[in-house]
Amino acid sequence: MNSKFKLLFLATFIIVAGILFSKEETSNFPFLKGPYLGQKPPGMTPEIFAPGIVSTENNEINSVFSPDGKEFFFARRNGNKLVMYFCREINGIWTKPKAFPYCEGTFNGDMNYSPDGNRLYYCSNRKTDASLGDLDIWYSERTETGWSEPVNLGTPVNSSSSETYPVFTQDGGLYFGSNREGTRGDKDVYYSRFIDGKYTQPTPLGDTINSDYGEGDTYVAFDESFMIINSWGRPDGFGRGDLYISFKLVDGTWSRAKNMGKRINTEYLEFCPMLSPDGKYLFFTSYRGGNGDIYWVDAKIIETYKPENYEIQSQILGEKRMITQPCQIRVFRMGWSGFSKNSKKDRKGRFPEPGFGASPKIS
Repeated sequence: MNSKFKLLFLATFIIVAGILFSKEETSNFPFLKGPYLGQKPPGMTPEIFAPGIVSTENNEINSVFSPDGKEFFFARRNGNKLVMYFCREINGIWTKPKAFPYCEGTFNGDMNYSPDGNRLYYCSNRKTDASLGDLDIWYSERTETGWSEPVNLGTPVNSSSSETYPVFTQDGGLYFGSNREGTRGDKDVYYSRFIDGKYTQPTPLGDTINSDYGEGDTYVAFDESFMIINSWGRPDGFGRGDLYISFKLVDGTWSRAKNMGKRINTEYLEFCPMLSPDGKYLFFTSYRGGNGDIYWVDAKIIETYKPENYEIQSQILGEKRMITQPCQIRVFRMGWSGFSKNSKKDRKGRFPEPGFGASPKIS
């Protein structure tokens, strides 16, 4: 009887302590319920995301939602150190952001998830026996108790130089930025295929993407139908760094990167592009307000940059079918998809299956 009473008392104490701790943690934190931290969605004009919660008087420069949309990471500069923060949606309510436990060194950011959401990749200048360069790509595994200790992604992706901003495609391919030997400008965009459980030797993208100037943070659609890159120093730039967009062509190459213009870019710095996992919103970082803040805008704005003529490439079991205009394209879950009632059918009277890339044809 005495032991049962002790167990009951201990259980009650743990529950009450948990409630009090939870209240203390959220005493000055607003009640956030619903998708995207309960924020009102933006239209076609970029707006600051979660002001006072995520975007503050400090500098916030990265952001990414988990594939299920229930976890959110961003980076904030605290003094001379960039620290990763995250919050989670639990029972419909978002928790107060807290620091990621493995933020060693002065730079910890450029976060992204593996396609299944069970591995978090990020860049850090932490120095251990596993470190290879000035900035390496690391990852942590999701566990029942949180995130595992960081693991260096290793060669051939990491080098003795700097590797940044990893982004993954549906076949496991990896795009990232690097200033390694052989880079054309200040930094180039590289691609590494994932074959037999290993990454291949990275290769730089062609001159329609990389330039004699600098290319860094790159978002690539999950189906590789388009990419958005940060580039600086180009003659057609608006400020310290702009966002450019490119579309995958039918022959597998990328169209020449086009400045996204004044609807996105300013005389300041725009970088860190990232699409929400449902494909509805484009997130990026901008210094237009004096500090680095995270902005978001309706991803339909991406459609306004598409060329007038299209060829839609659908690959099913190795079969290629070409469908030409008229065709309406919409953004969905990390890629392009969706076909209007005016879409042209193939010879067997079928529409292409949704979920595959839309590729512009440049005449």
